[in-house]
Amino acid sequence: MPIARGTRSRPSRRPARGNEVMSPAMLPLHTEAIRTAVAAAGSGDPGLTLITGPSGVGRTATLAAVMKALGTNNVGTLRFRLPRDDQDFVAQVVAARASAPSSVLLFDDLHRAGRRTLEALSHLRAPAVGTYCTPVKPAHADLAQLTRAIIPLRPLRRSESERLVTAMIEATPTTELVNILHRGSRGHPLLLRLAVDAHRAGGALRILDGIAYLPKADTPASPPRHHPALQRVRLLGPAAWGVAKALAVLRPLGRHTGQLLTDGLGMSPSDMHEALLRLSPYITKVRGGWRFRAPLLEECLREQLGPWERQELSKLAVVALWDGAATCSDPAYLPDRLVDAGPVVDTERAGAELLAAGCAAMGRDQYRARRWLRAAARFLPDRAERATALALHAVACGKSNAFSEAVTAADEVLHRWAGLVSEDLLQEIHLTRLTALAAARDVSSLQHIADHGSRVLMGGEGCRAVSKAMALSLTGRWNAAHRTLVRTDASWASADITTATYGELLRVETAVLAGDATDLNRLVEMPESLPLYRDPCRRPTILSHLARILVGLGETTRAEHLLARHGVDGDTVSDADSALTGLRSGRWSVALERATAAIDECALAGQPIAHTALLHQTSTTLATRGWLKRARGVIERGRADHSAVHHVLKLAEADIALLLGERGRARRLLEHGLTHAIRENLLFNTDDLWLRILLLCPRQSHTALAELERVAGQMGTGRACRNYLLGRALVYKEHEDRLVELVEDRGQPAEVAETLELIAIHTPSGSARLLREAYEVYGDLDALLPRARIRQIMAERSIAVPGRAATVEETERLLAVLVAQGLTNRELANSLQTTEKSIESRLTRLFQRAGYRSRVELAAAVMTGRYPVER
Repeated sequence: MPIARGTRSRPSRRPARGNEVMSPAMLPLHTEAIRTAVAAAGSGDPGLTLITGPSGVGRTATLAAVMKALGTNNVGTLRFRLPRDDQDFVAQVVAARASAPSSVLLFDDLHRAGRRTLEALSHLRAPAVGTYCTPVKPAHADLAQLTRAIIPLRPLRRSESERLVTAMIEATPTTELVNILHRGSRGHPLLLRLAVDAHRAGGALRILDGIAYLPKADTPASPPRHHPALQRVRLLGPAAWGVAKALAVLRPLGRHTGQLLTDGLGMSPSDMHEALLRLSPYITKVRGGWRFRAPLLEECLREQLGPWERQELSKLAVVALWDGAATCSDPAYLPDRLVDAGPVVDTERAGAELLAAGCAAMGRDQYRARRWLRAAARFLPDRAERATALALHAVACGKSNAFSEAVTAADEVLHRWAGLVSEDLLQEIHLTRLTALAAARDVSSLQHIADHGSRVLMGGEGCRAVSKAMALSLTGRWNAAHRTLVRTDASWASADITTATYGELLRVETAVLAGDATDLNRLVEMPESLPLYRDPCRRPTILSHLARILVGLGETTRAEHLLARHGVDGDTVSDADSALTGLRSGRWSVALERATAAIDECALAGQPIAHTALLHQTSTTLATRGWLKRARGVIERGRADHSAVHHVLKLAEADIALLLGERGRARRLLEHGLTHAIRENLLFNTDDLWLRILLLCPRQSHTALAELERVAGQMGTGRACRNYLLGRALVYKEHEDRLVELVEDRGQPAEVAETLELIAIHTPSGSARLLREAYEVYGDLDALLPRARIRQIMAERSIAVPGRAATVEETERLLAVLVAQGLTNRELANSLQTTEKSIESRLTRLFQRAGYRSRVELAAAVMTGRYPVER
């Protein structure tokens, strides 16, 4: 390897500016370490300042920043990267030093230093900064005595990792994405980049509307083969590289790993010891074996294995576990190795174990269940067991939102193996396939099944009836679905427990859409009356289904009580459920992240009330925070879903129109929505439509109030009762105390704030206190547009707005968000209830204060999360 040459940096011609180093925007990492090193080297005192840290923590980048900062302060530098063989390195340093005697010497990778370099450093009479990769080698134990200061670099904090990830992907990462990448990289910048590149290359990183997230899938992190982080491991030599990859497979076997490594790689104990010693920057010895310092590196190394290597190492692990020569505490390890080993082990035994593991994982880890059951279907020799494995694989695909794979697997079962699976599993296959078709928006296939169900579906009469009703529901024909279920009640209610349960749930949901919640209330009180409730593994799914309907109706507290009463904890609730509940309960930031992914993955396809509520609540929440373009995008996506209740989407669209000051358009949208609901005999969420009509059309107020009373009496939900009581308050200009008590008991902050705001504005008894309370609640939600609206009203009524500095910052942030979405000055003026001239003045001040030169620059900063962080 050629010896590295020194790189000379001339002093900057810019005037010195005191102790300036670098702004966080230029290098947001290790700024304190940079300042310390620059201060030590810039003083001119001889001696070595050593920057230490593990591989990937950012030593080289920090040294480069020190070099740049010294140049900014008119200090010359000579930079050297130590080669692996330092035979002539000292002579090069001496020669370079003679040509620039006043320069600071910068040494990268001093952990490569040999005896002659260390001896030369001990006699060095010049300011120097070097980097060293820990842990310290035994031969370098005396290096600390040669240094004047040691600066250890710590791994990044989570907030620093978030900033770095945002810069790399040029999008806003979700909280969960940052957590995964930060944990996997242990906060090492190079490994953080490896994590991002690996997930990108594996197709796992998704960006939707400027939000980056990882779909819930078993897609491995597969970085490019020659990624710099992996190249560092490769450069340790072929033996160390081979051991690193093998260790990524065999490490979970603990104390048995060493012998298996030696046997599998055919290495002598001394060669193995030398390879493990070389890998010490990346692995550490622990009780009973080794572990990788960064979990993600282990995953990425495993993906570097070729098919034969992976198969042979997995076979080695399987045989050792089967023979009792090794043990592993992770129950997922053996099934994973069985999949990778493939046909080189006893496939009949492997198939049986994978089928058992896949069945056990169905209720807790659908992603692993998919992988294991798919492999089991390949290995099992018995046709009936193979059919069962493939059928369960299709169901697991549906539950993990892998809809394309679900359709493929379901079609294979239905066309080749339908006669070999049980009736209840056949029902699940049909429902899974129908939901997958809905998620793919394959309306023609769904309509064909809905129109010709008895002739194109397999199974008994009850199974076909429930499947046909499901197809009708997924094409928006909920009344027809309900009539089908009522007409065929005797066939599906007496069928297998799966058919009977899902038939009842679908009948209840279609009844609720029409305004009859009687049977829903009965099931919420006695879910044990559903046959599948008796199966402990299926119980959480059934309870979650009921809870989703309740949350979709706005009954969040009842849903939480239902789950808690029957022992369903938060760990078993899906991200889509968490998103829906969080949006209702005011936990907006995390809920919006999960909602974005859930909508993108069609996680609630097949459940019209929950699916529609998720679309509605996500759109409304985004709009109130100023993200009007994203809110419209959610509505547009919902319009393409026949399983969504479209008059509710009209309501969401009307709310956006109101935020833009388009009252006429909002009224037309509401009227269209009500016309659609009446035509389809739907009552679900019509109370919200009538409440908006009451507010926008005073001449229709008494008609709207009568309809609100009818809906409240028929549905009996807390949301419908609140809307009726609020409508009375607005019509008769007085409110009852029980209205405020009701909304506060319901525990939905956005509903509380809206109620207080409307009472304060439209009734004589409304007070400045209620308006301030609404303003504070909206503030807790970061609901920027309603806050701006209330500030305008408070100004008109000469009510003081608290926190002037915070108000200015919030107003500018809202303006920046709206500008980033391409709103015109007129639209901005309508949204903020001001004039276009005022908007022009505000934009000028915003650009001056934030330092942006154009709307494009500001939009880029907002969309990637750099504004207002950089200010």
